[in-house]
Amino acid sequence: MRTLNLVIACLIVSIASAAHAAVEAKIDLPAVRCIQTNTAGEGKTDNIYFVINGVVKGEAKSWQHPKGKTLKASPKVMAADPKNPITIWEGKLEDGEFVVLSVAMFQGTKGKTAEGYLKAKAASDKKVSALSKGKLTKDEFKALRKALNAQNQVFVTGIKKAVAKDGDAFVGLFDVMVGNAGGKLVKGCTPVGLTEGEHYGTDPKRYTKIKYTRENVLVKDANNQWYEMQMAPVSDNEDIVRIKMLETVKTGDKRNVTDYLIDVRVHEGGKATTWLLPPNGEHPGPTIIHDYWDYAE
Repeated sequence: MRTLNLVIACLIVSIASAAHAAVEAKIDLPAVRCIQTNTAGEGKTDNIYFVINGVVKGEAKSWQHPKGKTLKASPKVMAADPKNPITIWEGKLEDGEFVVLSVAMFQGTKGKTAEGYLKAKAASDKKVSALSKGKLTKDEFKALRKALNAQNQVFVTGIKKAVAKDGDAFVGLFDVMVGNAGGKLVKGCTPVGLTEGEHYGTDPKRYTKIKYTRENVLVKDANNQWYEMQMAPVSDNEDIVRIKMLETVKTGDKRNVTDYLIDVRVHEGGKATTWLLPPNGEHPGPTIIHDYWDYAE
């Protein structure tokens, strides 16, 4: 009987420990591809940087990557690649703890935009009450994703003109979030969506979406030869979700397109996790290149 009681006690302790186990997590960008530079013309190069803000385990955080510098980007120059990924965050999450980060990309060298953007974004985030919580349940985690995305839609639509006046061009914005729900990692990635113009067609518009690209992404093969290919919203082995950022501006008879594709990956315990595109977040268009998803998880 004593032995049986000891076994039961150990089992209870084991189950309780598993339910509240800490989770090692990491968020990174294993590829940043430029499809079309902000400055039109063959051989042109963009200077880009990321501005990141949000909440890390209950504490507000914000920073720029790279700090005080920019990254070179063009159709043949990747600002990040699988050998040199950009780590957004890594650390340990206890049960209920979460990390929610808004990742914005800018093109330019003046840097003033980062300061103005972060001030305005912090004010916008205060309208999302769940961000101030120290811990979240799985259901609260999902509700936060929706609430933050709705507020980001309002923020980007209203701030784009002020950002442009600061000198550097706003390219796109998405949220990436990870949390520990009972010892298991939960995650989400949500682009801000369409914030100017219409979904279909070539008229002036601005969006950040999870979607298929056209067959216009330059990729180098094993023989160092470049070729154009279409890229899916999720990688073949499903460990990467891709965020497409596009802006079409028309000046007179000319159209200028800025187009980028950002890979997002989340690791749990040192291993890359897989992404799911939920059917209730899918919006089929006239063709496959118009299909898009509200979020990935």
